[in-house]
This record gives sequence, C-alpha cells and structure tokens, in this order.
Amino acid sequence: DSSIQNSMTHISKFLIKPEELEYWRDPTKEEIRFGHGALHYRMFSFEKCFDENGNLKLKVRATDDKLVYQYACSEWFTTRKAKLQKIEP
Repeated sequence: DSSIQNSMTHISKFLIKPEELEYWRDPTKEEIRFGHGALHYRMFSFEKCFDENGNLKLKVRATDDKLVYQYACSEWFTTRKAKLQKIEP
C-alpha cells in the first residue's frame, strides 16, 4: 500500500539528514559483456531524493544516464512495486 510506504519514508523521518542517499541498479547488458556485471551504486543529493510531498523516491530514473536506480536502504520487494520517478544528479 503506497500510503503506508510513504508514511515510512517521509523526509521528516530522517533525524539526521545526510548530503546524499545511496541508490543501486543492475548492470546493463554492455557492462556484463565487458566484465562489469556487479551491482552499481550511485549517490544522489538528499534533497532531490524526495518528491514534492516530502516522500522518498524509492525507484528513480536518472535524467543524465536514463538508467533505473532503487533506493539502497530499502528491501527489494518494497522498491520493485514503487512508482518510477525522475531524479536529477
């Protein structure tokens, strides 16, 4: 249920606000072909990781590389059904 998910990941729940949050993605076919088949991690600015309502973006498409990333501190079953949103690096 998205309302439960959003209440658990609202910006107000972060007592300490870091500069960046970590996201991950699966490797692309090209990366696998060239031997870079591990998960890839990327940091995004803390403030850009939240939508206009203050809810954490669990699943995002980066505007620069167009790849899909999932919030690293969340279980996969939570992020796989999350709404895909854009994020600027």
